[in-house]
Amino acid sequence: MALPFVLGLAVGAGAVVAFQKSDKLKEMAGGLFDKSKDLANCSLEKANDTVTDVKETLSATAECIKEKKEKTASQEAEVIESKKEEE
Repeated sequence: MALPFVLGLAVGAGAVVAFQKSDKLKEMAGGLFDKSKDLANCSLEKANDTVTDVKETLSATAECIKEKKEKTASQEAEVIESKKEEE
């Protein structure tokens, strides 16, 4: 029977302490909110930088493949022309 009374007393005391230090708790919560906001913005910037790097890498790779295909096609055309000249 004493357990509910002790539990109620502890919860009530915790509520009183929290109410008395509500300004400090608000400041701490605001500070944590600001830090989390800064971290989220930083993470977003890093993600955007990564996306930009990936896009640049993909476009460079695509250009390289295109140049290689054009080079191969021109070499094949030269081989065909040289065979025609031999005949």
